[in-house]
Amino acid sequence: MPLAEFHRSTPFTMGIELELQVIDPPGYNLSQDSSALIDAITPEITAGEVKHDITESMLEIATGVCNDIHQAASQFSAIQQRILHHTGRLNLLISGGGTHPFQTWQRQEISDDARYHRSLEMFGYLIRQATVFGQHVHIGCPDGDDAIYLMHGLARYVPHCIALAACSPWIQGHDTGFASSRLNIFSAFPDHGPAPWMNNWNDFSRVFRHLESTGMVESVKDLHWDIRPSPKFGTVEVRVMDTPLTLSHAINIAGFIQALSCWLLTEKPSKPCRDDYLLYPFNRFQACRYGLNGTLTDPRDGSQTTIGEDILRLLDKIAPAAAKLGADSALDELARFVRQPENVSDTLRAAVADGGSLSALVRKHCELWAAQ
Repeated sequence: MPLAEFHRSTPFTMGIELELQVIDPPGYNLSQDSSALIDAITPEITAGEVKHDITESMLEIATGVCNDIHQAASQFSAIQQRILHHTGRLNLLISGGGTHPFQTWQRQEISDDARYHRSLEMFGYLIRQATVFGQHVHIGCPDGDDAIYLMHGLARYVPHCIALAACSPWIQGHDTGFASSRLNIFSAFPDHGPAPWMNNWNDFSRVFRHLESTGMVESVKDLHWDIRPSPKFGTVEVRVMDTPLTLSHAINIAGFIQALSCWLLTEKPSKPCRDDYLLYPFNRFQACRYGLNGTLTDPRDGSQTTIGEDILRLLDKIAPAAAKLGADSALDELARFVRQPENVSDTLRAAVADGGSLSALVRKHCELWAAQ
């Protein structure tokens, strides 16, 4: 499929995608019944979308194009109400979280979709292991060159996005020691991690055509980079976050990314360069391993701080942009969140250490999601 021209979109509009866990009580393992749920909900959705993801344990919900977080919250609220109605009827539950704490990948069923089955043929068991759950945020851009600038500009803040959403300490019944273990699942895939360096949209087009000519990719959807341009939608898509445990936190993170993008494209605070990526893997690892307490190292001067401390300073910088976009409430909530004494992953570990079970933890996550 030839690369489409970058479709101009209204700057700083947003779209949000959330991959949710479909839960089967009373054991609180993952269900394999997302198709029944999607078939029931889809005719009732008037704004946004409900759709399949890789496996039948996953339910993806998405907003349409939104001007601000309030419009996005309204769309998600309406979708949530329809989901809760039908999960009650079908004896299912829904949970956030980047990983299910104790599901086993061997029992996962691939959704009936030609693209997912092609992926299964190529990647084998890795596709079933990818039953993990993330939040993606699209930000509208006026043209392809701005999209490439924004992609590089946002790369500096990938650790911030990871740490704000990190809530996946368990995989396959084991505590990984990570705040966000979800991204580790993708490390075996050849098309994950940061995008290669490119200066502008022409460079991106050249890179894509080269990958396409070798048969490595068929469309931009096959580029599973941490951040990627989406020419069809006229957006830049940030893809590194765990699905938060509540819709409200997901909305706040989207507002943060929207305000950050506005600040980057309006102020152009620095000129991105190839060397900005030298410490990218190390900073990304710190966010996955330690969350807000991870060490962030500046690739240009070597200075260090915690990711949480850098987020608080950043929130002040982008506050005027947030006010202009109606996202100031999101930044206020995130400031309170960062100042909490523990990472979410630490709080989850404490709940289990105090005598709770992983199934009880999933039950609590389902209650949190339904209580919005």
